[in-house]
Amino acid sequence: MKPLTTPAAAAMLLACLSAAAQGAPVESGQSPRNSSPPPIQTDAGNYKFTAHSNLVFLPTQVRRKTGETIYGLKPEQFIVEDNGVSQAVQIEEDPESSGLSLVVVVQCSGFAASEFSKLKGLPAMIDEIAGDAPHEVSVVSFGEAPYVLGGFSGDPDATRLALSKLKPCGHSAGAVTIDTVYYAMNMLKRRQNHYRRAILLISETRDHGSRSKLHDVVAELGITDTVVYSVAFSPARDQLLDALQYSHEKRQEPTFTPPPSSARTSDPAASPAESSDKEPIYLIHPPLFSLPPELIMAINALRRNSASELASLSGGEYINFTTQSGFEQSLRRISNQIHNYYLLSFKPPSSPTYSLHTLRVRVPDHPDAVIQTRKNYWSGILDSPSGNVPQGK
Repeated sequence: MKPLTTPAAAAMLLACLSAAAQGAPVESGQSPRNSSPPPIQTDAGNYKFTAHSNLVFLPTQVRRKTGETIYGLKPEQFIVEDNGVSQAVQIEEDPESSGLSLVVVVQCSGFAASEFSKLKGLPAMIDEIAGDAPHEVSVVSFGEAPYVLGGFSGDPDATRLALSKLKPCGHSAGAVTIDTVYYAMNMLKRRQNHYRRAILLISETRDHGSRSKLHDVVAELGITDTVVYSVAFSPARDQLLDALQYSHEKRQEPTFTPPPSSARTSDPAASPAESSDKEPIYLIHPPLFSLPPELIMAINALRRNSASELASLSGGEYINFTTQSGFEQSLRRISNQIHNYYLLSFKPPSSPTYSLHTLRVRVPDHPDAVIQTRKNYWSGILDSPSGNVPQGK
């Protein structure tokens, strides 16, 4: 089975996913979900990155200090401020009565195999998360690339069958967490429905080998209507392994090096990676033009703990576990949250320059409410001077 590649969104430069022809964790009969991306910008003399959306979405939970959800709020009861300026707010849907499109993303590489025994209750927990409303679930595993184990289906048996295909895919293989979440976001973008969209990420805390442009990822997560819920293996073990790995050498941030051309998919229509030597790619190395310091901070946070930052940027939640019961408790908590948030939206002001927009949400009728939502988003145009294109090394 060939690994999958990220489709490109028309308004943004999207991630180039590495494609490896070996090490697939599923049966060879499983078909990859490929689609032809739009043309990729290759004019290195005029590289321009645009982050803009007609709407900014804010998945927002409102709870009392005792933990109970506050139901029945109307748009006029919310005050949403973008850089201190109040915005006209809409509530996109009633989360309790609307459907759910869910992508379950599970790491299969590295030490993930040792955690599989704790995931025995995952099929039943997914049923609980989906609830009684209309829903569809897709299952994706990943190591050095993402693999679809099961396409979107509302049949619980189809989800169980997809999860039964989950197998270890190599102890030393990469774990392209960022690439795979970005791929799942684009899967959800293509759904022809008005369901809520969510990603359940089960992985270690750090990314190993992703090739996505990290500023693209940060910008997309800040405006998307997809919520990422991350349930991570114990971070203490990840930190210990990092310490052991670098105990006799100076620690360096991982370099995301593209695979050799022989390892990429042979289908040029399905793989934007074939143009990666021409397309400006921001991997882990600093670009040759200046990024705003706030964006650099977000990118560094994404490197340090990918699972946590992916959830935070999208307005979701990050939880870690060490036992099977801890894993199941984490999913119960997510099940409660995924059915009890308000999906707020507003039309953002146009931004001539690439800048961070700080968000604040208040409910004056409930001044003591605990509000969980995303805190900021990026908008505007990031333009590099001729010749100063951010190239991966």
